[in-house]
Amino acid sequence: MKHQLAPIENEKLFEDLICDLFNLEYKGITFKKFGKQGHNQKGIDVFSSEFDIAIQCKKKDLSRKPSMIKKELFDDIVAEVGKTQSQNLKIKINKLFIATTFEEHPDFDEFCEEIKQQNDCNFEVLFWGWNTIQEKVLNHIELIQKYYPKFIVNIESSEEKFLKIQELKKRVKSDFAPWINYSLENRKFNSRMLLRNFNDTSYPNHNESNDFNEYNWFKAELHRSYHQGLEFIIGVHDIVSLDDGKWRFLKHKEVCSEFYRVFTIGKINYTEIVDYDIDGDEYDVCPHIFCKFIYQGTPFEKIYYEDVDRVYNQFEKQNQVK
Repeated sequence: MKHQLAPIENEKLFEDLICDLFNLEYKGITFKKFGKQGHNQKGIDVFSSEFDIAIQCKKKDLSRKPSMIKKELFDDIVAEVGKTQSQNLKIKINKLFIATTFEEHPDFDEFCEEIKQQNDCNFEVLFWGWNTIQEKVLNHIELIQKYYPKFIVNIESSEEKFLKIQELKKRVKSDFAPWINYSLENRKFNSRMLLRNFNDTSYPNHNESNDFNEYNWFKAELHRSYHQGLEFIIGVHDIVSLDDGKWRFLKHKEVCSEFYRVFTIGKINYTEIVDYDIDGDEYDVCPHIFCKFIYQGTPFEKIYYEDVDRVYNQFEKQNQVK
């Protein structure tokens, strides 16, 4: 890591940081404080009803012996899971995060899983130490400016960003010409490419789902370019068109005389493409495109559906009827 941020020493400020961080990470505004000191918080400091996520913040005095803090955190995990299960919560929880100013250690992750199994929890128990927290904070300039105002950050100017994107567009137009200059059926090369989260370190050993149940690298078929980026085919479905522009997916084993076979298409903006390797590597000999996975755990700024046979016949996600 290039930079190091000092752990926040004020308990309330640490809770504020965690609240802001999760709102940015989850692209929402629903993470908020769950009561305040003096209230019965039932093992919860921050909560989101949209994502059913609860967070318990543990600001630690780091001047003490690490072994003492570590033992204390093990006790905290047991206690907070117990509180969350025993106090008749009226809210649904899918994930309980323990966020702390203490450093990461694999023992905490293993212990969280062990406690989850021992208590037969119906929610995930996850540990975020300061290493994880600061890494994520460093991805959000607004958090650095708010909580670390003296931290010097080299902010890229609008002109520099524009020129960088223009240069990337020129490279893409040249390097991906064998694909984007031809229709799918007339291409000489396979259109499947590997989309990778640029800061993922698991490739090629394992590919576990992230907090949004999405994956940090996966194959998709390059469809075409558009004025702001590239479009990829990420699935094929059958849908039924309804009145007033509405539509729904064709149900399993449903008999319907009129339906459309559609591509599911994801749009990746040039601003989210960090770089690419046109040749791939020894594990996947195809273009690898390194992206920022900032849209609910994916790189796609928009997903829509397009008729396989008639490209002008398109269906928007907001018009879907469940």
